[in-house]
Amino acid sequence: MNKNYSLPLTTTVKGAIVFCLLIGVATLIYAYASGAALRAWGSVLASVFFFFMVALGGAAFACMQDLLGALWGRPIKRLHESFASFLPVVLIFCLLFFLCIKLGIADADQVYVWIADHHYLHHYVGKRSWLVEDFMLVRVLVLLVIILACVYWQLRQGLRADRLLLQSESSAEQGVRAEALAMAVANRKRLRYWSALLLVVYALCFTFICFDLTMALAPKWFSTLWGGWNFAIMMQTLLAFLLLFMFALKNTPIGKRYGVKQFHDVGKLLFGFTIFFAYLTYAHVLTYWYANMPETSQYFIDRLQQPWLSLVMVLPLCNFLLPMLAFIPKASKWTAPVAIPVCVMVIIAQWATQVVVIAPELDRDHSWSMPLLEFGTFVGFWGLFMCCVSLFSRRFPMLAISDPDLPQG
Repeated sequence: MNKNYSLPLTTTVKGAIVFCLLIGVATLIYAYASGAALRAWGSVLASVFFFFMVALGGAAFACMQDLLGALWGRPIKRLHESFASFLPVVLIFCLLFFLCIKLGIADADQVYVWIADHHYLHHYVGKRSWLVEDFMLVRVLVLLVIILACVYWQLRQGLRADRLLLQSESSAEQGVRAEALAMAVANRKRLRYWSALLLVVYALCFTFICFDLTMALAPKWFSTLWGGWNFAIMMQTLLAFLLLFMFALKNTPIGKRYGVKQFHDVGKLLFGFTIFFAYLTYAHVLTYWYANMPETSQYFIDRLQQPWLSLVMVLPLCNFLLPMLAFIPKASKWTAPVAIPVCVMVIIAQWATQVVVIAPELDRDHSWSMPLLEFGTFVGFWGLFMCCVSLFSRRFPMLAISDPDLPQG
């Protein structure tokens, strides 16, 4: 692999990844050893679901660009596609988690109250038909396999041509180079044709997984906006990750292909999805407030108690108000001292949003303190996510060098 097309993994970066992984492992060992198994499952579920959204978002964002024929994002396309390398980790986690549920290992069968108590949904005819243990477990695994198969096919289109082009550079064979470029043109047409269908598949699968993994934790509560709300979180978080990676690579051979236009456009999209996320959140709260139905209002009342109240009060500042105000000036989108802290704040705030969604449903004895255990798990999965991206970088170029729409530079 040409080093100009891979991530610069210095000793410091490798050490940071290992350190994050150790923090995560130590946190989970402590949680299980101290008898907080249910809390540990909740922290893992929050982090896995959070990085699942980033990973799937990277592939979906590439589909959007292919469908629209967007040219501005070609230099960064492979960067966010690499985030999808975390998706196999999500499938492995779900396999292990569901196996523990079936075998009753470490209180895993207590995570979903309707699995622990089979009569919990006795009076809810529709929900007791949908939330059936084996049906739900198989359904989630099938949806994840469908997503993985689609993402594998999508990424394979560009990666084959890239590797063939790299082979032609090392062997100086013009015939191989011509074959790679012809393959890239055919792939561009194919992806533009099929990307609309892929986006529909991703949207449907993602929505059902949101229902089954997170909303099913509160089975008597429901939200028809749940998939759309999580999509807004997905895109805002993805763009924050993408902008952060772009700044980290700015002085590398790959990063030199990122101009002010790329930083500005990603920043504009982040600004837009920040407002979109705030709009859907407001629509959620307003609808339940004026309806004032006990089975829906209780969900919010539970989160207006400590220790969750502090997070609920701070989160609107961190994932909406401050990012929106910071990104109003044009130059802030490519100014590192402004953009980097905002991106980090959005990432942590949206992870904390997942904690607020998941943790209160597992805090059945009201004994939890501030989510330090959850943060340690998040750090561990951050290291695992970075490990997946770095392994992807070692195998494939982080710049779509065969893309006929890639600006020459």
